[in-house]
Formats: sequence, C-alpha cells, structure tokens
Amino acid sequence: MGRGRASFVLALSLGLASAQSPVAGHISAESLRATVAFLSSPSLEGRDTPSSGLDLAAGFIAARFLSAGLEPAGPDGSYFQTAKLTRVTPDLRGLQCTLRDGSDELRLSAADLSVRSLTALDWKAADVIPLDDQTSTAGPLDGRIVAGSARRYAGDAALLRLQSHHPALILLAGRRDPDLGGASWLAERDTALAPVLWISSPAFAEALADHRPLTLSLHLAAPALAPVAARNVVGLIPGADPVLKSQYILLTAHYDHLGALPGANDNASGIASVIEIGAALASLHPRRSILFLALWGEEEGLLGAYYYTRHPLVPLRDTVANLNLEQLGRTDDSDGVRLNSFALTGQSYSDLPAILAEGLKSEGVNLYKKRGSDSYFDRSDNYAFALAGIVSHTAVVAFEYPDYHAPGDEWRKLDYANMARVDRGIAAALLHLANRPSPPQWNSTRDAELFRNAVR
Repeated sequence: MGRGRASFVLALSLGLASAQSPVAGHISAESLRATVAFLSSPSLEGRDTPSSGLDLAAGFIAARFLSAGLEPAGPDGSYFQTAKLTRVTPDLRGLQCTLRDGSDELRLSAADLSVRSLTALDWKAADVIPLDDQTSTAGPLDGRIVAGSARRYAGDAALLRLQSHHPALILLAGRRDPDLGGASWLAERDTALAPVLWISSPAFAEALADHRPLTLSLHLAAPALAPVAARNVVGLIPGADPVLKSQYILLTAHYDHLGALPGANDNASGIASVIEIGAALASLHPRRSILFLALWGEEEGLLGAYYYTRHPLVPLRDTVANLNLEQLGRTDDSDGVRLNSFALTGQSYSDLPAILAEGLKSEGVNLYKKRGSDSYFDRSDNYAFALAGIVSHTAVVAFEYPDYHAPGDEWRKLDYANMARVDRGIAAALLHLANRPSPPQWNSTRDAELFRNAVR
C-alpha cells in the first residue's frame, strides 16, 4: 500500500509540474513512436553513410522540421548543409615502403599498414622527424615527415593539433587504424590534411622509442576516388531578445546508423527527440537562437559534426552551447532501470549540467550521475563541438543496453512514455538555458583545459 501511495504522489507531482510548464502538451509518446518506427524501418536500410536510406531519412527530417515550425537554416534557404565528399579506396598494389635505421632496413608490406591519403605518395630516403610522447612537436614540422606513437597521436584531438603544424606526412606506430577495417573511407573533397600511415610493426615502434634516426622510402599508387554527398539537416528558432538572439544554442543528434541494422535507440530516438523538442519550443520565443542539427556520419567517426565545425552556418564564437542527444528510448541500462531521468557525458567538465538541472525542475525530470561519464565524452558528436571550444555534452538515458549495435535494436523495445517525459524535461531545460542572462562556461579543471583553451 505504501508503494502504491508513493506512486500516486509521484504521478500527481509530475502532472502538476507538467501543467505548470511551458512545454506541457507539446511532446507525445505517439508522435515519437511514429518517427522512430519510420527511421528504423527496413525501407531505410540502416541509414548507412552514404546510402539512399540516409538520403531518405534526411528528406523526412527536413519535412518534419518544416511542419514543426523551424526556419530553414541551410544555404540558399534550404534545410540542408551538403558535404561534398570522396569515397577513397587505397591502391596498395605495388606498394614499396622501407624504413632505414643506419645500416638496418625494415621493409613493410600492405599487411603492416593502414593508409589515409588522397594522392599518390613518393619519397626516397627522406628524413623522419620523431615526436616525443610528452610533447606535440619537435621543432618546425611544416612540410616534414613526422612519426610518433599511435597511443599518443591517434586520438582526434591530438591528431588535429598535429595536423595544424602542416606536416607533409604523418607516421603512427602501433595498432592499425580501427576505422579502416574496410578498404575505403570518406574524406572531404578539398581537404588539405596531411596523409597518415598507421604502421603496426613492433620494430618501427622500437626504433621510435629509442630515438634512432630514420629515413623513409615510399611508393604508393594514387587511390581510387568516387564523389559522394551527405547532408546535415538544419532548422532554426530565431532568438527573440535584441541582444541575445546573436548567440546560438545547438541541439544535435545523429541520424545515421551502420546499415542493415534498425538503429532505433541509436539513434532514431535522438532524432525523433530533436524534432519533437523543436516543435515544442518553436512558439515559445526563446531569447537566444536555437539551431536544430541532424548530423550524418557519427558512426563513421563524427564526420558530420566535424564537417559542421569546419563549415559553420553560424559563427562558432557566437555558439554558446551544444546539447547532443543519444539513446533516449531504452531504459534497460546495464546499471539498472532508468526512468524519468538522463545523464550527461563529461558531467564534470562545465557548468551546463547544473544549468540544465535547474531547468528540468518544471517537468520533474532528474539528471542522474553516470559512473565514469567522462570516459564517454569523446564517443559522440558533442566531442567535435567541444574541440571547437563550444560547451558541449551528450544526454543519454541508457548508456549500455541489450541490442546495442545489434539487430535487436528495434522500435518496439523503446519506452515512449518515458521518452516523452525526458524530452519535455530537455525542452524545458533548453528554454531555461536560452533565456538566462549568462551562457555556460567550461570548468577550470585540468580535464576541461583542452576545450576551454580551444580557439574559435
């Protein structure tokens, strides 16, 4: 009886909170269910990047942004930001790769390498500049061949910093590039980034660790290049305040998946939530502008998010926060059932969690603390925005759940009533964020230093 009375009191308190909130009645479980069911249906073929299913999803999302009352925010008055890409297929036939350490010679085969290059590569006895594991450079690197450990330099942030020194070629010692399990990869057509070779030879790693002088001779044929395109979908609620409308909040989610798998919770649930929250806020005139962004290519390495940060539709310096949505529909987290609550990745990095928690109160939704949430910070699109200096976190209901990246991630397994409650909470929290006088800030902790000091 006590538990029944407690449930009644909880339901009553949630009902009163919703009745007093500005987003009450705007977000429904039925609408969320219909959107997730369509995006995860067989006709979209798993929304691989690129694919006809991904294109169909983009068109669907744009139509829903229009019906939600969001203004088009893409070029030429469209809802699309189109990325011109190249499908790159390396040609390792005839590969010749030799590293010399004085009189010793190390010959490498295709089995030892992963390659990311848009051009043919030819070098003869060229000096290799070793990189210390503790520092990002070892003197001027412009136009030089540089080499370091994959452990130190293969991460997105470290590799971007290294690329900013404009080397001619980057050699990484360690495991092969995990994103090159297949034969091909995607790149922007006009990218100016240096080619990267992952070399899995222990002898090469040992030579680098011992700081031995190395030279490289390399012949690699030009890869096959095929043009493709992918589209971010963008809608806008312009801010109502004469001053704050020039500041932007991003609400994002990725709409791609792995192909051949439904991807209902990951991440049709996030996209359905972006659409519903947009519809809920469109008539409420937030003081700051809110940009709603459906991203392609997250499963391929946050590609759509990185593309946006290189080609922003509004100035990055005026973008004050990003809330990214992932996996909001399943409640069966491996740590226990998650009802009426969500957590944020990297929760200790900024004051945005505290700001959102304040805004959640009107809906009675809780912000729970996920054990080890910082370790998830670089695993979704928020990370690309954080590297651009934007205070950014990902909201998640269930971090680890059955059927993750598996055929069983189907629309029928989502809890849409709970998802609607969480979305109402997120909508109320976003409205609170958009209306408060000051924007969020990175914390002064060492873990947040990389993002706090990023140049926008």
